[in-house]
Amino acid sequence: MSVNILLFKKIMIRLLTTVFVLTMASPIWALELILPESAYQGDMIVGRIVPPGEVWTGGKALAVSEEGYFVIGVPRDRKSDTVVLAKNNHDRIKRTIRILARKWRIERINGLPKKKVSPDPAALRRIKADARKVNTVRSSPPYPLGLFVEKGFSLPVKGRVSGVFGSQRILNDKPRSPHRGLDIAAPMGTPVLSPADGIVRLTAKDMYLMGNTLIVDHGLGVRSIFIHLNRILAKEGDRVTQGDLIARVGQSGRATGPHLHWGVFVGSVAVDPERVVKK
Repeated sequence: MSVNILLFKKIMIRLLTTVFVLTMASPIWALELILPESAYQGDMIVGRIVPPGEVWTGGKALAVSEEGYFVIGVPRDRKSDTVVLAKNNHDRIKRTIRILARKWRIERINGLPKKKVSPDPAALRRIKADARKVNTVRSSPPYPLGLFVEKGFSLPVKGRVSGVFGSQRILNDKPRSPHRGLDIAAPMGTPVLSPADGIVRLTAKDMYLMGNTLIVDHGLGVRSIFIHLNRILAKEGDRVTQGDLIARVGQSGRATGPHLHWGVFVGSVAVDPERVVKK
């Protein structure tokens, strides 16, 4: 065997060894999907895909942050389990979250002005126009960062809980849609603090039912709405952090006394603010 052939073999062995070592030093990690095994109706589920990839549920793609976080809102009346699909360039995962039922309260509220419970045609036009403003924000593309993930949520007001999420509301003896937020009774002018980091997306005054209204976007499709305010102290586009003063408690719109209505939405799905708050 000639010297050239031996040299060629040695070079090839070294080359193959180098390729093998480099391959072992850069492994392809298996896809991991971090989710709870179960959730209740009205819950906000925060999941994570590691490494980041694509996530779907109900045939809809979810916003995923650079760290792999995503959010799913469980509707109040959800009766079936939630299936989550995830993938990256190498793997696919399918997971099922068991959805647990809750018992809902019945709340009767009497003494409301008749025009606030059964609005006339002109008032209905105002209500629909107000709803369009709010729905435009809710349906806007999700902010790609999960601003709330690190610190979670806190209550925006200290006070007595006067209305809970999901309760069937009967106004002046007429059944209405279930309550989609948390009511906290507090004196007029009580500070309203941002429950989590976010960006102010809407400030609206004198809405027919909601009164003075504020929406803060917390990222990944999660948004807080604050209604019946006395004063709004933040401006659209402001970046706020948890604990910042953003408004004051009022009694504007359809309200029987000073209180804050705080709603939390994942896209268009209302979730229970009490269960969102970090315990």
